[in-house]
Amino acid sequence: MALGFTILLTTTQLFIDHRLASQTQQQWLTLHEQGRHALQFLTTELRKAGYPAESFVGSALTAENSSGELNSDSITLSYQNGLDCAGSSATSIRYYLQENTLRCDGNGSAYPSPQTLTSPIDGLQFRFGIDQDGDHSVDQYLNADQIADWESVRTVEVAILLRSESVARQQPDDTLYSLLDVDHGPYQDYYLRKIYQMTVQLRNR
Repeated sequence: MALGFTILLTTTQLFIDHRLASQTQQQWLTLHEQGRHALQFLTTELRKAGYPAESFVGSALTAENSSGELNSDSITLSYQNGLDCAGSSATSIRYYLQENTLRCDGNGSAYPSPQTLTSPIDGLQFRFGIDQDGDHSVDQYLNADQIADWESVRTVEVAILLRSESVARQQPDDTLYSLLDVDHGPYQDYYLRKIYQMTVQLRNR
């Protein structure tokens, strides 16, 4: 009986460990898919800013530094025949963090309805590469509140801190996450987190 009980306990523990490992792996896969989708979407939108370059009038790009939830940034894009994320015609579309989700709204109506793009998110930051001498190459990266001339922006760095939808860690998350020099955490909870970051070249300059 003792031997059978020991085998049962060992088998049960192996089953539990395998199940936890599978759940963690699934959470990482979901996290990666959401991160890839968010970066791909923002890249596509950023490349539209100021379209068409030869005839666009107005400000193609503006942003606010550390102005939103969780010390996050927001960014507003404009381009010809723009559509907000609800499909309404809009001359400008704003992306920002609200209730741990990436939101999008436009000025296509008097009362825009924010649309959720990706969640959950614990951080959203932007940094901008500017051309200081007019040679069409980036000389320096600055935060939004450091930029005097938005027409000098040539590239945009995007950093997103994504969080898993369910708890999946066996130890508390004591990591300090740095998004473009803005620190987030440590959270001391049991969610998985990963930073997704890329630099986007603005085409209509």
